[in-house]
Amino acid sequence: MICRRLRKAALSLSVACLALLMLVAPARAETLLTGFGGVAFGGASDRSRGTYAAALCFLGGGPFGFELEFATIPEFFGNAREDVFSDNNVLTLMGSFLLATPEGNVRLYAAIGGGLLKTRLADADRLFNLDSNDFGIGVGGGLIGSLGDHVALRADVRYFRDLQDPDPDGDFDFDLGNLDYWRAVGGITFTF
Repeated sequence: MICRRLRKAALSLSVACLALLMLVAPARAETLLTGFGGVAFGGASDRSRGTYAAALCFLGGGPFGFELEFATIPEFFGNAREDVFSDNNVLTLMGSFLLATPEGNVRLYAAIGGGLLKTRLADADRLFNLDSNDFGIGVGGGLIGSLGDHVALRADVRYFRDLQDPDPDGDFDFDLGNLDYWRAVGGITFTF
């Protein structure tokens, strides 16, 4: 029942973000496609872990934009060769609103959003298996530096946290969950 409510909340947020994007997207909005690489650190992770992401962003000359991002952190809970858990990762699929500085060669932006934060944890014999789909939030910011008409470099730092229903009594309430981490990434952006 909790998962159903969290999925409904994530779907509602995604639909609201897309509807808002269609209403506020300027006529000359740029589409930015970015591939990221970097590290996840702090919070629930015992040490820094590699992370990979891709983002599709719509950002015009004005201050408002929207982004849809998919990211993965393999071996978030421990090294498969050294620890009990052989198969573990954290996946995120989130939509974010962006607030950016005016158009120029370098643009700073702030991002806030939410969506799916999925954790998977299993031992080598598959006796213990945890597969959790939670609603997660992300907040942070970064910069986009133009290298030409259609290529830019992008750097981004964000904090992620899962939200859970602490008391599954049928009421719609959220509390901070146990999974949180910071992420710092950089990548190449192609603009269309």
